[in-house]
Amino acid sequence: MFAILHARSGPDKDRNYTLDPSRPAHIGRGTSCEILLTDPMSSRFHAVVFFEDGNWHLRDTSSRNGTLVNGQKADTARLLDKSIITIGETDLQLVEGDAEDVEESSIKQTWVADPDDLKERLQDREVDPINKLAQTEYLLDLYQLSLNLMSGSSGVDTIETVLELLRDRTAASGVTLYHETHEGRLVPQSSYPKDSHKRLQLSRRLIRRIQRSSDPMWIDREYDPKVRGEIKAADGKPWSDVIVCPLSIDDNAIGMLAMFRDESAFDHQHYDFVVAASRLLAIGLVQYQKTHSLAVERAHLAERNAEGPELIGQCDAMTRLKERITRVGRASGSVLIRGESGSGKELVARAVHRASPRADRPMLTVNCAAIPQDLIESQLFGHKKGSFTGADTDHVGWFEQAHTGTLFLDEIGELTLEGQAKLLRILEGHPFLPVGATEQVLVDVRVIAATNRDLAEFVREGHFREDLFYRLSVFELFVPPLRERESDLDLLIDHFLAHFCRQHGRLKLRLSEDARDRMHEYPWPGNVRQLRNVIDSAVVMADDPMIQADDLGLRDAGISRLDTLRIDEWERRLIRQALEKSEGSVPKAAKMLGISRATAYRKIAEYDIQK
Repeated sequence: MFAILHARSGPDKDRNYTLDPSRPAHIGRGTSCEILLTDPMSSRFHAVVFFEDGNWHLRDTSSRNGTLVNGQKADTARLLDKSIITIGETDLQLVEGDAEDVEESSIKQTWVADPDDLKERLQDREVDPINKLAQTEYLLDLYQLSLNLMSGSSGVDTIETVLELLRDRTAASGVTLYHETHEGRLVPQSSYPKDSHKRLQLSRRLIRRIQRSSDPMWIDREYDPKVRGEIKAADGKPWSDVIVCPLSIDDNAIGMLAMFRDESAFDHQHYDFVVAASRLLAIGLVQYQKTHSLAVERAHLAERNAEGPELIGQCDAMTRLKERITRVGRASGSVLIRGESGSGKELVARAVHRASPRADRPMLTVNCAAIPQDLIESQLFGHKKGSFTGADTDHVGWFEQAHTGTLFLDEIGELTLEGQAKLLRILEGHPFLPVGATEQVLVDVRVIAATNRDLAEFVREGHFREDLFYRLSVFELFVPPLRERESDLDLLIDHFLAHFCRQHGRLKLRLSEDARDRMHEYPWPGNVRQLRNVIDSAVVMADDPMIQADDLGLRDAGISRLDTLRIDEWERRLIRQALEKSEGSVPKAAKMLGISRATAYRKIAEYDIQK
């Protein structure tokens, strides 16, 4: 039995490859393959043909673009006489029979693996982008392209640079990047020269074919006329070549790169360069989209929470705090931030991070009080699958996630004694052992801790390690409560008012003087967080055009608890409440308060209380 594979189409058209039943024949671009192809779509080791049980068989060897047998994609198949194997643009037909019959068929030349012939063909037809582009010029171009994709802060600028580079290196008449919409349509995103995408129009059927195959396509003068007919020139002028490369990552299509020439043809070097560049471009575009999405989400969160890059405040206490933040940020030790709940300790931590050499690294925030006591260690330090009930998968702890960055531990006083011991080892530069692990982990993390509790009292009670307390408080920052920032109150009020009026679409809403005075008189036990929430609610609930004092919801807030020990503050509250109950009658109010009318009048004038 004599058998050959006859190349009916493709770069190796009319070549014949003799098959030996006693040994398998490997098909591909690798120099060790018995059937050497130069088709751009062929892998180095694409498939193997072998004789078994009286029949020829084919097995795809995990090729990149797959193998078709008689038009159907196949991993394995039995080959019959006249069966056609399709690899890329190459059709190989199995021809069986007597040697004389085969020789009399449409065979023009028989090929055997000759080393000199291999070398000559590979020099001109090698396809793998990196190995093919062994010339220094193209390697430097790809290297420069990689740098542009990695460092380009603007997606538009990067795309224009890539398109210009592709046009210059391939002498293309035009290069176009198409973006795939959510509906699956391809629309031109950018072209070079400008509007060159209008020169040629690809039919929807051809675009769908390219999208389904996910394979690059080089349509030259000798290509199937039916396929060339799917491309129309807007001005009716003839065109020579078109190269189309789908852009996809992990089978997710993101667009398409297309270029054309009006006259002379592209060569294989151009094709391989475009394929390699399109792969880099796809990766770069996906990374840019992810980075851009994160930046937008971060800006949206900051806008929604009325957070800015700078701490708001000009009082003496805030000025001193900002100066200390700048100094502490440049240092490398741990930081302990003290302050009442809602005073802005996390904002101070972020300011320290921005002022530090780690500013370009992530800062992760963990609220120790929000994590169940029995899970704090596994969340902070990680755990291995099966280390405890419910540990279904490995978990990378917060410390390991924050490696080379900053970890902000809010409510540090809630950390268990076992967790405190591990934290102390980390701060001393020692590795730690995740829960259930056998290998230790060493991290480089700057720890910023915060608390609204008296850690010194916790130390005396035995709830907090003394050595950890001193290690954390290498640098200590105190955030003043809002009631001690009287001169900053108007700045904060105006900042939150402008933000929430913009967020809720009430740009014409204003704050009445009575409402502003009421906020100045209020002690703000919840500090800046409470102020923010009060204004947010008032902007939503108030009637145009003014926010009145009654819209603030501060009538009884704060007076049912001992939030301050200042006598003057309590006198002011009690006098105001007595006047409200007496409907503005000073004698009645004085009787309620157990003081003389003269004292009542004097106090009202002293505290500037409106009757």
